Amino acid sequence: MPDRSSFSKTLRTACATLAAALFASTLNAAPKPLGDAELSAVRGADGSILAGLQTPSSNAQNGLANGLAAAFSSSAGSTLLNPAQFAAALEAAGLSPSMFPDYAGQPVAQTVVDAKPVTFSFNLSDVLLSTTGLQYAGGASMGTITMKDFDARGTTIWVWQHH
Repeated sequence: MPDRSSFSKTLRTACATLAAALFASTLNAAPKPLGDAELSAVRGADGSILAGLQTPSSNAQNGLANGLAAAFSSSAGSTLLNPAQFAAALEAAGLSPSMFPDYAGQPVAQTVVDAKPVTFSFNLSDVLLSTTGLQYAGGASMGTITMKDFDARGTTIWVWQHH
Protein backbone atom coordinates (compact mmCIF):
# COMPACT_ATOMS: atom_id res chain seq x y z
CA MET A 1 0.00 0.00 0.00
CA PRO A 2 1.48 3.37 -0.99
CA ASP A 3 2.39 5.90 1.68
CA ARG A 4 -0.32 8.59 1.44
CA SER A 5 1.64 11.18 3.42
CA SER A 6 4.52 11.20 0.91
CA PHE A 7 2.02 11.37 -2.01
CA SER A 8 0.24 14.28 -0.34
CA LYS A 9 3.55 16.04 0.29
CA THR A 10 4.60 15.51 -3.35
CA LEU A 11 1.25 16.86 -4.59
CA ARG A 12 1.54 19.96 -2.40
CA THR A 13 5.10 20.57 -3.60
CA ALA A 14 4.01 20.22 -7.23
CA CYS A 15 1.10 22.63 -6.73
CA ALA A 16 3.36 25.17 -5.01
CA THR A 17 5.91 24.91 -7.82
CA LEU A 18 3.20 25.34 -10.46
CA ALA A 19 1.76 28.40 -8.66
CA ALA A 20 5.23 29.92 -8.34
CA ALA A 21 5.87 29.38 -12.06
CA LEU A 22 2.54 30.98 -13.00
CA PHE A 23 3.15 34.12 -10.92
CA ALA A 24 6.91 34.40 -11.51
CA SER A 25 6.52 36.66 -14.51
CA THR A 26 4.41 39.20 -12.59
CA LEU A 27 6.50 39.03 -9.43
CA ASN A 28 9.77 39.66 -11.24
CA ALA A 29 8.50 42.45 -13.48
CA ALA A 30 11.18 44.99 -14.21
CA PRO A 31 10.59 48.45 -12.76
CA LYS A 32 9.80 51.17 -15.27
CA PRO A 33 11.59 54.50 -14.83
CA LEU A 34 9.30 57.52 -14.59
CA GLY A 35 9.62 60.45 -16.94
CA ASP A 36 9.76 64.08 -15.82
CA ALA A 37 6.02 64.60 -16.35
CA GLU A 38 5.20 61.51 -14.27
CA LEU A 39 7.58 62.51 -11.49
CA SER A 40 6.10 66.00 -11.34
CA ALA A 41 2.63 64.54 -10.95
CA VAL A 42 3.62 62.20 -8.14
CA ARG A 43 3.85 64.60 -5.23
CA GLY A 44 4.16 68.30 -4.74
CA ALA A 45 3.05 69.43 -8.17
CA ASP A 46 0.11 71.15 -6.52
CA GLY A 47 2.40 73.25 -4.31
CA SER A 48 1.50 71.25 -1.20
CA ILE A 49 5.12 70.67 -0.27
CA LEU A 50 6.75 73.71 1.22
CA ALA A 51 10.46 73.39 1.74
CA GLY A 52 11.94 75.44 4.48
CA LEU A 53 13.55 75.27 7.84
CA GLN A 54 11.12 74.31 10.51
CA THR A 55 11.69 74.73 14.19
CA PRO A 56 11.57 71.30 15.78
CA SER A 57 8.92 70.66 18.39
CA SER A 58 10.09 70.88 21.96
CA ASN A 59 9.44 67.17 22.49
CA ALA A 60 11.47 66.04 19.46
CA GLN A 61 14.25 63.66 20.49
CA ASN A 62 16.41 63.74 17.36
CA GLY A 63 19.58 65.58 18.36
CA LEU A 64 20.82 65.88 14.76
CA ALA A 65 17.60 67.43 13.44
CA ASN A 66 17.31 69.75 16.44
CA GLY A 67 20.95 70.85 16.22
CA LEU A 68 20.90 71.49 12.47
CA ALA A 69 17.61 73.37 12.69
CA ALA A 70 19.10 75.61 15.36
CA ALA A 71 22.37 76.09 13.42
CA PHE A 72 20.67 76.96 10.12
CA SER A 73 17.93 79.24 11.45
CA SER A 74 17.31 82.83 10.50
CA SER A 75 15.73 85.51 12.61
CA ALA A 76 14.51 87.26 9.45
CA GLY A 77 12.95 84.17 7.86
CA SER A 78 12.90 83.57 4.12
CA THR A 79 12.50 86.05 1.28
CA LEU A 80 10.72 85.06 -1.93
CA LEU A 81 12.80 86.00 -4.98
CA ASN A 82 11.51 86.26 -8.53
CA PRO A 83 13.75 84.82 -11.30
CA ALA A 84 15.53 88.15 -11.96
CA GLN A 85 16.25 88.68 -8.26
CA PHE A 86 17.51 85.09 -7.98
CA ALA A 87 19.82 85.59 -10.98
CA ALA A 88 21.18 88.77 -9.35
CA ALA A 89 21.75 86.94 -6.05
CA LEU A 90 23.57 84.15 -7.85
CA GLU A 91 25.70 86.62 -9.79
CA ALA A 92 26.69 88.35 -6.54
CA ALA A 93 27.85 84.95 -5.27
CA GLY A 94 29.81 84.27 -8.47
CA LEU A 95 27.26 81.76 -9.80
CA SER A 96 24.70 81.67 -12.60
CA PRO A 97 21.29 80.00 -13.04
CA SER A 98 22.77 77.80 -15.79
CA MET A 99 24.78 76.03 -13.08
CA PHE A 100 21.50 74.58 -11.78
CA PRO A 101 20.02 72.45 -14.58
CA ASP A 102 16.86 71.71 -12.60
CA TYR A 103 16.05 75.41 -12.13
CA ALA A 104 13.29 76.43 -14.55
CA GLY A 105 12.60 80.06 -13.69
CA GLN A 106 10.30 79.51 -10.72
CA PRO A 107 10.30 81.72 -7.59
CA VAL A 108 13.02 80.91 -5.05
CA ALA A 109 12.90 81.10 -1.25
CA GLN A 110 16.15 82.61 0.03
CA THR A 111 17.20 82.23 3.65
CA VAL A 112 20.35 83.84 5.05
CA VAL A 113 21.48 82.09 8.22
CA ASP A 114 22.21 84.38 11.15
CA ALA A 115 22.02 81.95 14.08
CA LYS A 116 24.64 82.08 16.79
CA PRO A 117 27.11 79.16 16.87
CA VAL A 118 25.53 76.13 18.50
CA THR A 119 26.86 73.10 20.30
CA PHE A 120 24.83 69.94 20.00
CA SER A 121 25.23 66.19 20.37
CA PHE A 122 23.51 63.43 18.50
CA ASN A 123 23.62 59.67 18.27
CA LEU A 124 24.46 57.97 15.01
CA SER A 125 20.99 56.43 15.22
CA ASP A 126 19.69 60.02 14.78
CA VAL A 127 21.51 60.12 11.43
CA LEU A 128 19.78 56.90 10.41
CA LEU A 129 16.40 58.32 11.41
CA SER A 130 16.98 61.69 9.68
CA THR A 131 18.26 60.25 6.41
CA THR A 132 16.15 57.12 5.97
CA GLY A 133 13.28 57.40 8.44
CA LEU A 134 14.36 54.14 10.09
CA GLN A 135 14.23 54.07 13.87
CA TYR A 136 17.02 52.24 15.69
CA ALA A 137 15.57 51.47 19.08
CA GLY A 138 17.59 49.06 21.05
CA GLY A 139 20.77 47.17 21.28
CA ALA A 140 24.19 48.67 21.63
CA SER A 141 24.77 52.37 21.10
CA MET A 142 25.95 53.32 17.65
CA GLY A 143 28.02 56.17 19.09
CA THR A 144 27.59 59.86 19.89
CA ILE A 145 29.01 62.86 18.05
CA THR A 146 29.24 66.35 19.51
CA MET A 147 29.48 69.41 17.28
CA LYS A 148 31.04 72.23 19.30
CA ASP A 149 30.36 75.84 18.30
CA PHE A 150 29.01 74.89 14.86
CA ASP A 151 28.79 78.21 13.02
CA ALA A 152 26.73 78.49 9.82
CA ARG A 153 26.28 82.29 9.91
CA GLY A 154 26.32 83.89 6.48
CA THR A 155 25.21 80.71 4.69
CA THR A 156 22.61 81.42 2.02
CA ILE A 157 20.05 78.70 1.35
CA TRP A 158 18.01 78.76 -1.87
CA VAL A 159 14.97 76.52 -2.21
CA TRP A 160 12.66 76.17 -5.19
CA GLN A 161 9.94 73.75 -6.14
CA HIS A 162 10.97 71.29 -8.81
CA HIS A 163 8.50 70.74 -11.59
